[in-house]
Amino acid sequence: MATIKDIAREAGVSIGTVDRVLHDRGMVSPETKARILDVMKELDYKPNHAAQGLAIRKKKLKLGFLIPDDKDHPFYLDIKKAAMKKAEELKQYGVQVLFKVLTETSAAHFFASFDTMLSEEEIDGVIMPGFRELDASSLFRTLKDRNIPFVFYNGLSEVRNCLAYVGCNYIDSGRLAAGLSALLGKEDARVCIYSEGSEGIPSHTDRIRGFKKEAADRYPDMKILDIRPISANQIDNFLSAQEMFRIFPDVNIVYVVNPADYGICEAICRADKNHQVRIITNDLVARQIPMIDQGIISATICQEPEKQGEMPLEILFRYLAYGTAPKEKMCYTNLSIHIAQNL
Repeated sequence: MATIKDIAREAGVSIGTVDRVLHDRGMVSPETKARILDVMKELDYKPNHAAQGLAIRKKKLKLGFLIPDDKDHPFYLDIKKAAMKKAEELKQYGVQVLFKVLTETSAAHFFASFDTMLSEEEIDGVIMPGFRELDASSLFRTLKDRNIPFVFYNGLSEVRNCLAYVGCNYIDSGRLAAGLSALLGKEDARVCIYSEGSEGIPSHTDRIRGFKKEAADRYPDMKILDIRPISANQIDNFLSAQEMFRIFPDVNIVYVVNPADYGICEAICRADKNHQVRIITNDLVARQIPMIDQGIISATICQEPEKQGEMPLEILFRYLAYGTAPKEKMCYTNLSIHIAQNL
């Protein structure tokens, strides 16, 4: 059976160069890479997976996974399920995934949870959601000083030093919502936008930016009437919806950007005495399913939460175990549209 040493000798290169080609890491010229691959084919080289697996298990990798509490943010439930399933798969390689649930949404709580995780465990890599705090330089400096790679999911806070981002392209998500608005409310749709977000949250700002750009570029007769906040109080949401219909009697599309609680959709439906609006949302959680089935929500745009739970772990594992960096730093998830007929 051919070995890496045999391949190096036949190709006239070092063992390290063969290793870089095998694991797709480091810089190897295209000519050298092609020569090594040809020799591997000629010698019928087969990787020794048993030896690789043993070497990886000896590393006893520990990965930290920070995730918001799905009780308050049900979108994260599917991410957590997928991440836990992937964590079980990685156990065979001696990998331990430590989940840290974020019970608050504040940046202070995020940083405290991060510090606790790093102080209690010898973490080899970190997976975390994007956060709204702008000055996170101390966090990134800590990771860099300790040589800990990190991957973002669902939101991106820092591009330069992270290993990868796995999540939605929110600009494209907003553009898709504009296209749906034109289909459901015609190209001269009158749109009101509801969002729980603020200027520091990309899922709010980028979606709205994408919506506005697509409307301006493709549907110049479409008009965004107002951008309104979502309250945690459903009575306030109902009163807001009543006010919306009173101020904008021609509204026929409501785009609900990123609510933690989809009760806003029911409030809009109750206030819609003339059944004149079509509601578009994002994501798909248990609370939405009966609303879509009953026609309260006309369509929702999904962003592969399962991929956001599984892929960051796979990326960190490959990087730490084999030295293989992802081919693309920005790993965008696919967008899909769900209506009553394809739930």
